[in-house]
Amino acid sequence: MGGDVGPAAVVPGVLAALHGGVDCDLVLYGQHARVAAELGGAGTEPGIEIVDCTQEIPMDAAPAQAVRATPDSPIVRAMRDQRAGEVDAVVSAGSTGAMVAASLLILGRLPAAERPAIATFFPTVRGETLLLDAGANTQTTAELLLSFARMGDAYCRAMHHVASPAVGLLNIGSEPAKGNDLAVQTHQALRGSELNFVGNVEGNEVMVGDCDVLITDGFTGNIVLKFVEGVAQFLDALARSGRLEPQELEGLRAFSVAIKRRFNYEIYGGAPLLGVAGVSIICHGRSTALAFTHAIRVADQQVRCRLPDLIARALSGTAGREG
Repeated sequence: MGGDVGPAAVVPGVLAALHGGVDCDLVLYGQHARVAAELGGAGTEPGIEIVDCTQEIPMDAAPAQAVRATPDSPIVRAMRDQRAGEVDAVVSAGSTGAMVAASLLILGRLPAAERPAIATFFPTVRGETLLLDAGANTQTTAELLLSFARMGDAYCRAMHHVASPAVGLLNIGSEPAKGNDLAVQTHQALRGSELNFVGNVEGNEVMVGDCDVLITDGFTGNIVLKFVEGVAQFLDALARSGRLEPQELEGLRAFSVAIKRRFNYEIYGGAPLLGVAGVSIICHGRSTALAFTHAIRVADQQVRCRLPDLIARALSGTAGREG
């Protein structure tokens, strides 16, 4: 029911995932009548079950309070079913805060995970970089950022088969002593860890893609992510502004198409919440059917590789480093 479009985007995405080879059953939590209508009325598509929910979590509600006050909302019902073992993963474009709160309150944290982190990919010249935290924690410590790095390392090994992920720390300079106290302490912690730490990464180096995992606090990470997403919007607005010469406009349009192809959040589906005892995928509010299809595939992959178990081992220091 979440996102800007609701079932009109979710249901086509679900059907595309099922018909596109994703080998899993899907449970749709929401208003039965609206979901069934998108399915064609009957709501009996093979591989799909509808769970009728009578409540919704407002986007502007205080997350933890809303989770406790709406036990029959889709996010809460789905998370409770995951904890009970009736579903293996939850995907939603509803309130990000509610998804984080429900994951923590219902699924709980993994052992040795002090806090979870939102991880998201963005494109670079070399390929793509996993950024975390992208918004779950605005206040952090060096120890917490080190745990994020370990979670990102485990994710890249399991999901992208990177044998030794390069881990970078977002900072204002490349020297170890640059930045505030948190940056200096985190640099020391990462340098002394078992991770493949490649040093500080400045803002103008982020899109070059010299690292597989980029670590920062959730406040900074969310700003970076939204700035990157805004590049394509800026190019569109500039093209429509009427301030460009014809030859400039033609070149900009071609460049804009290339940028959109690489900055398209749809191909990444959703952002996993790492550090919780389950699989929780947070989708963009503007998610289309294609984005939901990819989010379902990512969730399926995380379940099959037992990603939460791998992250738990990484945080406890018992994970093998063979890749």
